[in-house]
Amino acid sequence: MAQVEPCDGPALLNVEMMRPIRVGDKIDKCWAMSELVRPWPYLVQDIREVTHNVHSMWAGGVPDPWFQRYTRFPLTRAAGVTPDINPLLPQARRLASAASLSDLDYARNNTPTTMSSSSQHARKWSTMPIDTNAAPFLSLDYEDEVVYEDDQRQTIKHASICGLVEQLTRHDRLDVSFNETFLMTYPTFVCGRELFEILLQRLNMPPPPGLSDSDLSRWTEQKQKTVRFRVINILKTWLERYWMEPPTESTMDFLRHIHAHVQPLANVPTASQLITIIEHRLKGQDILKRYMTPPNSTVPKPLTPRNMKKLKFLDLDPMEIARQLTIIESRLFARIKPTECLNKSWQKKDTDRPPSIPPSRRTSISTTSSTSSIERTTGVNATILHSNQLANWVGEMILAHDEMKKRVSMIKQFVNIADNCRSLNNFATMMSLISGLATSPIYRLHRTWTQVSPKTRKLLEDMQSLMSSDKNFIKYREKLRAAGPPRIPFLGTYLTDLTFIEDGIPSHTPPPNVMINFSKRIKVADILREIESCQAVGYSLLPVPEIQEFIVRNVQAAGGDVEGMYERSLALEPRMAGEEKMNMGQLGVGMVGMNMGRGGYISTGSHMSSVVIASMAMR
Repeated sequence: MAQVEPCDGPALLNVEMMRPIRVGDKIDKCWAMSELVRPWPYLVQDIREVTHNVHSMWAGGVPDPWFQRYTRFPLTRAAGVTPDINPLLPQARRLASAASLSDLDYARNNTPTTMSSSSQHARKWSTMPIDTNAAPFLSLDYEDEVVYEDDQRQTIKHASICGLVEQLTRHDRLDVSFNETFLMTYPTFVCGRELFEILLQRLNMPPPPGLSDSDLSRWTEQKQKTVRFRVINILKTWLERYWMEPPTESTMDFLRHIHAHVQPLANVPTASQLITIIEHRLKGQDILKRYMTPPNSTVPKPLTPRNMKKLKFLDLDPMEIARQLTIIESRLFARIKPTECLNKSWQKKDTDRPPSIPPSRRTSISTTSSTSSIERTTGVNATILHSNQLANWVGEMILAHDEMKKRVSMIKQFVNIADNCRSLNNFATMMSLISGLATSPIYRLHRTWTQVSPKTRKLLEDMQSLMSSDKNFIKYREKLRAAGPPRIPFLGTYLTDLTFIEDGIPSHTPPPNVMINFSKRIKVADILREIESCQAVGYSLLPVPEIQEFIVRNVQAAGGDVEGMYERSLALEPRMAGEEKMNMGQLGVGMVGMNMGRGGYISTGSHMSSVVIASMAMR
């Protein structure tokens, strides 16, 4: 803790007590840092003076290592606050106007995250201390409906819905991590309409009875105004970034209901932005364009053959195929939204979902006959479908050749492509390819495998060892955590983790005092943050349309006739003495393995280690 010393110039704002920081206030330096990286609408200070004031609190005038790590400018200026300065992190999205962002918006775009501790880090610098000496009329209304993890009262364990919404919009502190977790997971414990009605009550909350004029004035300034500001910001962030309501006519009515209640606040700057967002939603427009920011690196020149008109698979460079597959996979991965990862929604059939708005009223979904099935599905299911198709493609490409030499060349090509995907940190495509090589119709080709070079087999075994399901994919998880961006993770591990959380942790506390188990939602949000951290940075790769069209055409042509593939395999290499017959449960690529997030694997014998099937059953 550091104590504020007297200094010239404008004072820092003590957001906890809704007043400027005074001499003698004790604050944590991480909290002080949070003031620098969040553009408070009511903080109109010169940023250089603010930085000087914070720096004067630190012992001996020595810059804090945390500050040095995440800023690029001298201590007379804080990086990431004004629009003309680079953001705190190189990977952060460039923002046109920091002043127009809500609290959560800005922190979301500038929070330094890691694969393993994003939420913990966010809590460290975004949770501010509580004023325990506040007057009773400034206290929380639902404090007795909130249970914390420990005496520090920083992390919520259980709470009622009213208690959670009060925490979301509380006047005395801001917890960015909590707000983000709430908005990421709210569909698992409250419907959108109920959430809005509770927020509306917070927006229009009446003062406590019996207050004197001075206390009423204090309540209005220190609680009501801040709560109203918080509610509008939460509504804005919700509708802009975390809107998870289904595209139905009922949802459109709901949006009109929200618009009617917010319209009277049109003169409030933040509320006017909220109204604009609602109007865009009513028009069916996607407010937040999800994209991957390319890293600051040189773009490699494509490795293309001389004759681009007649492409042959074995003539294409394995690295270039891996690059084009990575571009395709990254586009699919970028489409995944948080709502698709909640309540095991990827397991639901289309008939389980509410009826959508007629296609003629949608602007973001193509309804032309040429649209592929992948383009019409959600991000998670599109990724699953693509993984199935890739694994089927591997099998059919190998089995298409009568000559053993050609089959060996095909195996070598696919192993090299998978290895190049590994070098690109594209673990999703790598997993699909090595899974296709491990299916029964391919694995049982014993005579073909004896002709594969030891070098190629060693490469394949290394990748299988990396993706082994032993100890919950520990080798792969460590590799992914150590890999720098860009990267595309194997989605199956996340779906498995989410399934275990959903099935293994109760959503509510037992009667009689039933509360929402928010600690469960924190675990889910941590996984969603990991997915988002991988989505944040894209690849600096040039698309080669001819090669991509060649790949997509062949991949989509792979029908996935597993029984037919096995019969073809038997025709190429008849069953050997002692070889067991395979039933349909052992044959499938899409029928086994992760199976919608439940862990599984097929045994590939003594020469090849066990490998988890990348494809997850669509039914």
